[in-house]
Amino acid sequence: MIDKAKTLDECFKELILKRGWSKNSPYDRRTASRHKKQFLEGALPDEFKRVYLQSAGYTIVQPELWRQEL
Repeated sequence: MIDKAKTLDECFKELILKRGWSKNSPYDRRTASRHKKQFLEGALPDEFKRVYLQSAGYTIVQPELWRQEL
């Protein structure tokens, strides 16, 4: 299953190409349009991308892992 996994940005880029891509999200069309523009400019925060992807039926395959480098 992980072999078909894509990055957050790859999935979001794929999603916004679909007609009605924001339909199931908590955002209205106008806000979604603004978010799409921000994404294309490289300025949309990841939190918004995650909301749209989850609303469209995408699931996280591997959670993010963090550690502090000393």
